[in-house]
Amino acid sequence: MISSCYKLTYDPAGTPVVLLNYGDKIEAELEFPLEKSVEVVQLVDSAAPFVRVSKNAVVNVSLGRALDAASDKEARAAVLAALILAQTATKKPLKIEVLGYSDRYWTFANATVKSSKVRRYLNTPQARWVQTFDFICTGLIQTGP
Repeated sequence: MISSCYKLTYDPAGTPVVLLNYGDKIEAELEFPLEKSVEVVQLVDSAAPFVRVSKNAVVNVSLGRALDAASDKEARAAVLAALILAQTATKKPLKIEVLGYSDRYWTFANATVKSSKVRRYLNTPQARWVQTFDFICTGLIQTGP
C-alpha cells in the first residue's frame, strides 16, 4: 500500500464526503482513463472511413483505499456500513485536490459511483478493511491558475 497525494471530496458544496484524504493508504496510484464518443462512418467509394468525434468525454476513476479499525468486528461492520453508503450515491460533483497545491483544485461537474467493492483485508496484523470505488465522471474543470 502507498500513501495518497490526493484528496477527493464527493459533493463538496452540499453534504461533503471525503472519500480519500492526504496520507490515506491506497492500493495503487490513481488513474484517470478518458473515453470519448467516436462514430466511424463508412463512406461510399472512399479509401478510408470518416471518423466523427463528439465533445462527450467520460473519465472512469478507480480508487481503492484501506482503513484501519479498532477490532476485527469493527472492520467487518465498517465494510457493511460502507456498502450502504455506496449504494445511496447519486450524481454529484467530485473535487480533487493535489498535495502541495493550495492555489488550485479540479472538479468533475458530474460524478457517480458506478460500482464499489468492500472487503476485510486479512494480510495485516491490524484490523483493516478496503473499499474500492469506480466512478464515472464528466465535465472536468480547474479552479485556480
